Amino acid sequence: MKNYILFFQIIFCFNVYSQSVSGKILDENKLPLEFVKIKILNTSDSSVVKGAFSFNDGSFSIEGLSIGSYLIQASYVGYVTYRSKLSIGSEPSFLGDIIMKIDKSLELEGVYAVGSLDALKAGIDKKIYSTSDDLTSRGGSALDALGNIPSISVDQDGKISLRGDGNVIILIDGRPSALAMGDGQSLLDALPANSIERIEVVTNPSAKYDPDGTSGIINIVMKKNKLKGFNGIISLTAATDNLYEGSFSLSYRNKRFNTYLNYSFDYYEGYRNFFSDLEREVTKDSSIFLNQDRIGDDLKSGHALVFGTDFYINDRNTLSFSTTGALGLRERYGFLENELYGNDVLTSKWSRESEDPDRHKNGDVNLNYTHKFLDEKGEWSLNATHSFGMHDVSGIYEELYYDNAGVLLDSKKPLNQELYNDETENLTTVQGDWNYIISKIKARVEAGGKVVIAQDGVNTFSQKIDTLTGLFIPDTLSNFDFQFNQNIYSAYGIFGQAVGKFKYQAGLRFEYAQQLPFLKSTNEKYPTEYVNLFPSGHIRYELNEPSEFSLSYSRRINRPRSGQVNPFTSYADPFNLRSGNPLLTPEFINSFDLGYSYTKKKFIASFSVFHRRTVDVINRVKEYRTDNTSIVTYDNIDKSESTGFESIVILKPFHWLKNTFSINGNFINYTNSDPTTDWNNSGFNWSLKNVISADFWNKTASAQLNLAYNAPVTTPQGIVQRRAGVDFAIEKRFLDKKLSVGLKATDIFDVKGFHLDLEQAGVRQESIYKWRTRRVFITVSYKFGNIDSKLKALKSSGGGDGAD
Repeated sequence: MKNYILFFQIIFCFNVYSQSVSGKILDENKLPLEFVKIKILNTSDSSVVKGAFSFNDGSFSIEGLSIGSYLIQASYVGYVTYRSKLSIGSEPSFLGDIIMKIDKSLELEGVYAVGSLDALKAGIDKKIYSTSDDLTSRGGSALDALGNIPSISVDQDGKISLRGDGNVIILIDGRPSALAMGDGQSLLDALPANSIERIEVVTNPSAKYDPDGTSGIINIVMKKNKLKGFNGIISLTAATDNLYEGSFSLSYRNKRFNTYLNYSFDYYEGYRNFFSDLEREVTKDSSIFLNQDRIGDDLKSGHALVFGTDFYINDRNTLSFSTTGALGLRERYGFLENELYGNDVLTSKWSRESEDPDRHKNGDVNLNYTHKFLDEKGEWSLNATHSFGMHDVSGIYEELYYDNAGVLLDSKKPLNQELYNDETENLTTVQGDWNYIISKIKARVEAGGKVVIAQDGVNTFSQKIDTLTGLFIPDTLSNFDFQFNQNIYSAYGIFGQAVGKFKYQAGLRFEYAQQLPFLKSTNEKYPTEYVNLFPSGHIRYELNEPSEFSLSYSRRINRPRSGQVNPFTSYADPFNLRSGNPLLTPEFINSFDLGYSYTKKKFIASFSVFHRRTVDVINRVKEYRTDNTSIVTYDNIDKSESTGFESIVILKPFHWLKNTFSINGNFINYTNSDPTTDWNNSGFNWSLKNVISADFWNKTASAQLNLAYNAPVTTPQGIVQRRAGVDFAIEKRFLDKKLSVGLKATDIFDVKGFHLDLEQAGVRQESIYKWRTRRVFITVSYKFGNIDSKLKALKSSGGGDGAD
């Protein structure tokens, strides 16, 4: 009998001292807050009994508590400290969602309180930027919003760079998409900025992410309805020189499902001009000089539609479906004048008139199922996405020849040529993810697997006029059929833990990949397959409540893309050809990042230094031929090493004024051992952005000034000259902030452009690209539906309006 009594006493004691409490920390927009400090306190003297930090999904769990009454406290800089009574019984306690409120001492209201505080958040492996209070992107596109984020730049063709490196992967809602691949810039240009909730920048991604993109990952998170009932917003924009944009969003939500529909359109008229001077030394005593001036018009129009539904089967199971589609048209017209000199004597003169219509269709279909575990300590999910893209590109060219006086030559017949290019993209991804919190050791485990099947095809047909018959005949020089297939199979595992003031995470990703370039027209195949491991590691240390250090590492890959390996040569401009290189191999990078952040109510600072070492660098190079033509292609350079810094400071000296300043720079050194090339180059690249915003008129109006400067950029072959710009925007809100009217001016001094100075042995070229960048915009938007109750609730708690 004594043994039984002892047994039950042990069981009783075990239960008394091994109960747990768990929950999830969210902000007022129902977004998870990471690294919130949770304490269990004695009710008598508020002494600390147990403590923990929230994970990146906001969840937390504390074990080893005895039965009794306590206080639970959650604190996070910029938010009101949460404190509540807690009663621990004989069963684990799940508190559900704990909402952290904005600190009212900031004396802010509306979305600006949320925007100013959420302008920069740091997770263990990413920085999160809110775009809600960016006035200069209102009425603009996703590219405009991206261009305003620190360390991100967008060039004249919509190509995105991160910390000066263009090898960046763009995700939409955490998933790869044909919408952001290949010609995906067209979709991003049509995607309205006001449909974006936040932008996540991941410079050293964890093993959970695909290892593509040597500079990192940019994840565009789209807005989803958080309000119950029926809601909507309509926005219209008009700008000088025939630019028009519009969008509307509708949503309905109840306890069982959330349905949303977003539509947008854009119409744009502009110009794209090109000026080039090329000087080449043929022999020691002989040289040529080619002058090219191109004046051109540029027309773009597009439509984008997003539809989705979330089914809340019960509290633990959610089924989501979404689809996105885009239609676009781009028509470019150009008139190119060419003059060729030999030893300063004009030898030939000709013009080339071109029309390049481009039509594209893109789409995504996504299905997701998420199951939360009964103990609320983890979940698993299955996600499947199919993306497709179809591009119909044409080129119509006429070339005329003149004598030195500019008189049309009768002796040389005009050249008339037509090119037709059909491109298809298909991307299928299936991914499973699992995560679980091990409360006893304050740890989190993640694992998953992924399959990616990509198929790209390019089919081109060209023809030219037979000068004898006047009829078009096939031009076999420009005919080809190219197929590029890629299969990737991967699995990952991650372990993370909080130990006192330390928080660390380590992961490993295994990957088997196949690349199958196939030039059908010549039966040329260039298959490649490889197996790789991609480790990653992150450490954070909380020095004190406002200060934190971080250290991260990742190994990543940049795989050759379809256009980079396609060996076909484009003859749109016979003197400036374009071609891919089927012999390209992947480049690999080892990236290190050391950071420090300081967060106060009116001052946020983030500083980091980084080092990147890349081998087999894929680089865009320009080669010059003996027939006076040049060709832009791609090649592998031995290596590059880059060491740099990034600094972001957000200062709010007054409740109505905020200043965000960022600067980043890096010293890069390109090294190539091939003696036939002259691609060894080095230099220091840097850029800065300054955004000043102010609230006035009883906080119903706002103004914003954007300043940007990109210093000259060093490339393996030359220098891309400096770029700069100044934008200004102002917005007034009426009818309890339902109606807003905004005015903005972009590139006020009309200086944005692209200027390249290129030099190698015996060759010098200066090229200038200029397109329409200075415009004045007016944007009107109106919110309707079940918003009033949400506004009143948030105003009473000091939060934002949450209506965007």
